[in-house]
Amino acid sequence: MKTLILTEKPSVARDFASALNVRGGKKGYLEDDDYIITWAVGHLVELLEPEEYDAKWKKWHLNTLPIIPEQFRYKPIERTGDQLGVIEELLKDAAIDTVIIATDAGREGEVIARTILLHSGFTDTAKIKRFWTSQALTPQVVREGMTELRPAADYDRLWKAGQCRQIADWLVGMNGSRAATIRMNDLFTVGRVQTAVLSLLVDRRREREDFKPEPYWILRACFVNEKGLWWGIWFKKSQTRINTEAEANQMQEKIAAQTGAVKSAKKQKKRQPPPPLYSLTDLQQEANKKFGLSAEQTLNIAQGLYETRKCLSYPRTDSKVLGSKNVDMAKNLVKKLSKPYGKYFAGVGEKLIRASNKRVFNDAKLTDHHALIPLAPLPGNANPEEERVYQLVLKRFAAAFHPDCEYEQTEIITTVEKETFRTKGKRILKPGWQAVYEADGDQKDGDQKKDEGEAEPENLPPLDKGDPAPVKESKIDKKKTTPPPEYTEALLLKDMTNPGRYVSEDELKRVYRGDVGLGTQATRAQIIEKLLDRRGYAKREKRHLIATDKGCRLIDTLRQLKMAHILASAEETARWEMQLHQIAQGQGEDKEFLDGIKNFIIQTIEEFKVNPQTVFGPSHAALGKCPECGGNIIRGKKDYGCSKWRKEDGACRFVIRSRMSDRLITPSVISDMLSRKAAGPLDGFLSEDGELFSAVLKLVKDEDGWRVEVEPSDIPQNLSENSLGECPACGGEVVEGTKGYGCSNWRRDDGGCIFTIWKVIAGKEITPDIAKELLWRGEAGPFDDFISKAGKPFSTRLKLDQKSGWRVQFDFPENRDPIGKCPVCGGNVVESPKAYGCANWRDEDGSCKFTIWKVVAQREISVKNATHLLEEGVTDILFGFISRKGNAFSARLRLQADETGLLKTIFDFSDNPY
Repeated sequence: MKTLILTEKPSVARDFASALNVRGGKKGYLEDDDYIITWAVGHLVELLEPEEYDAKWKKWHLNTLPIIPEQFRYKPIERTGDQLGVIEELLKDAAIDTVIIATDAGREGEVIARTILLHSGFTDTAKIKRFWTSQALTPQVVREGMTELRPAADYDRLWKAGQCRQIADWLVGMNGSRAATIRMNDLFTVGRVQTAVLSLLVDRRREREDFKPEPYWILRACFVNEKGLWWGIWFKKSQTRINTEAEANQMQEKIAAQTGAVKSAKKQKKRQPPPPLYSLTDLQQEANKKFGLSAEQTLNIAQGLYETRKCLSYPRTDSKVLGSKNVDMAKNLVKKLSKPYGKYFAGVGEKLIRASNKRVFNDAKLTDHHALIPLAPLPGNANPEEERVYQLVLKRFAAAFHPDCEYEQTEIITTVEKETFRTKGKRILKPGWQAVYEADGDQKDGDQKKDEGEAEPENLPPLDKGDPAPVKESKIDKKKTTPPPEYTEALLLKDMTNPGRYVSEDELKRVYRGDVGLGTQATRAQIIEKLLDRRGYAKREKRHLIATDKGCRLIDTLRQLKMAHILASAEETARWEMQLHQIAQGQGEDKEFLDGIKNFIIQTIEEFKVNPQTVFGPSHAALGKCPECGGNIIRGKKDYGCSKWRKEDGACRFVIRSRMSDRLITPSVISDMLSRKAAGPLDGFLSEDGELFSAVLKLVKDEDGWRVEVEPSDIPQNLSENSLGECPACGGEVVEGTKGYGCSNWRRDDGGCIFTIWKVIAGKEITPDIAKELLWRGEAGPFDDFISKAGKPFSTRLKLDQKSGWRVQFDFPENRDPIGKCPVCGGNVVESPKAYGCANWRDEDGSCKFTIWKVVAQREISVKNATHLLEEGVTDILFGFISRKGNAFSARLRLQADETGLLKTIFDFSDNPY
């Protein structure tokens, strides 16, 4: 009989094989006479999609919500299906008498193993044991752990908590995203944690926008006597700010040329211990502050140093300590690393590499994995970014085994004319661990933020109480209060790790002070990237993260609703985390938690259904700021324009056409242009000669104000090889699939975009060229080979309709609002993308070819112009035409029949004074 060991990663499987001397390698597992060791690659199965439970949930309709399956089921993840197949076959082996779960010692590790066993149909719980340790997997730790196996049932509470988290996220994401998208008429994704993180960014933006700086003044005084010179800052109790300039000047005059006295001079010897070892989030914060690396970049670099370079430990950890069984490993690492990095390890205290050093070796603070540490020297071919990240981890590890930094803290209080001044000083006595950072001239890791304006000089005079303090000079510094800082990734990660200051209840604060935050070490970088790149909820401006108008709109909308506001609150999210934590501790009921989530979903969906449309804001979300007046740019009936167009709001007339050079301009392009003052290059523009060209759209300012310029480009649009164009719904890429042309962001993790152009519409094949035409023009056709449900052929155009979520719809002329009567046949003249034409253009309707082109001599003919022409047969004098030689001219437009009798639009210069 054999024992099957299921680990979470191939590297862990190798650790087990090394400790148990298992050497027989097979595809997907290792085997000898006693053991079979196999591995997952993270999650191998996932919850079914809604339509896999019921076909009615395939299309996004409000009336089919909420989506709550009676029983949740799992399916294989396609990219790791082969490894799942290996594990399933091994579990069927009759020779297996024991299965040992050796996935990570935590909630997610338990979920990975249990879902694999559940999907594989392995239900013999008596055969399942649990290997549990968060220590580094040295051979000794593995062998000891194998003698301390426990029944898997002892960890059912973790499995229940993990599955509850998984199902809750699915329910919130599937229902919230669909409801918000349908009611708010734009693609929105809602997530249990993601939306709470977005609320932090939105609140910070609002705080900064609403902030009004207030002036204040700081008074400094320089004192001097025979012992030396020192500067002090005025203070009263805890206040260092003076509220008015007059008060500051009065105080300065009061102390001028006066002699005060030293009220107190205190010296204290203090110790500062080394900073803790790195968790992933701590490393991401430090790399962002020092090098500007994003959380995702730091994770990817650390993952590469672990997987490829083999010089760092597993990075996705939230522990800041090692286990007590890893003392010998730490000693060996210090010895190994001291040779190539001697200057960092020169001051290591051997007595500190002991289990009694609880700052480093603390089993009580271990979670799924131990802290991030170096395992080997960095290879010589590492790139500069790898070296930077590795050096951070290496120095933290070296510093951890150095003595405390000892320093002398001095505080001098000086009084003059009943006013008090404080002077602070700091003198290093023994650098201890700080010598690690001084070896390279680094800023000391762990330096604390100083009080406002209070520098701490190294050397101060040896003053005593009662010493005279003549005022040599004084200075007044005028300052202004500042808003809370823009979020960097470092600051956002800090608040995601410990968002306790955003909650009011003491019990919830305690939750966030523990191991619970917003997201996990493994998911925080991914959450940030989703908000930035895939959702359009936030943007990077240099090193700052700023909520977009779209992100603000989602949070503002959710907060109007009685139930849904929970999703936009770090405090309310903490309640769910607290309940999950209680389930993991065996103190809560999984059924009660899920019943509560389902009830929340039901009530939330009802809110979306019954609330009036006004609750969900304008049908067209703000796409960016108006360059003319700072208002919001929104989509109008035809074009994009400033929301402050009304007279009472400022009468801003800034407009961006929704079609330029016969190309459809999508909202994502508008947002990009407003943000960067340029968008593109973009393909699909059409010249007056009918030639396709690529161009960059640029916002330029001239004496008449801001305008958009189409600047031809020799560089084509940056699209993948198989892409047909950008998705009008979310800005992603549209690629060909089996049944249609759809957005590449269709996966739930990428945004769940449902934009699709089906390959067959009413019996007609939609070719890639037709799909591309729809993406570029917003319309295609007319086509004569559609087949109705009654089996009859019909003709019409196709168009992309934004109001219906960019669905492809038939564009029958009779469905368009007429702008006037046709002067040829009396039919309706309707607007199309290129012209105003007669609706009776089909053969069966008379084949009327009357047309007024929308662009004449490079001048756009507006609906108003066309309507006037139809009613009067002639327009007023119109300015802005451009001749073929490039000269500007003005003229009337007149309807006149040519020699064949066809009514055409001509220029009329008969009474033109210009």
